[in-house]
Amino acid sequence: MRGISCPGPIVEAKKLINGLQSGEVLKLVSNCPGIKSDIAGWTRATGLKLLDTVETAPGEYEFFIAKARP
Repeated sequence: MRGISCPGPIVEAKKLINGLQSGEVLKLVSNCPGIKSDIAGWTRATGLKLLDTVETAPGEYEFFIAKARP
């Protein structure tokens, strides 16, 4: 979701997460300023699991988010 301003990446990620089965992982790529703290807070608040965060280029991140098992 490069080039999409916050909270756009989280809004789109929510739509994608809703389509996943429990335990499946979403890879989200974003260069939105502030996305690291936004993703961390969102996953905590929604019961998702942030598995990993990788900075692939300056200011660009890959987030691996698992849908929690029931």
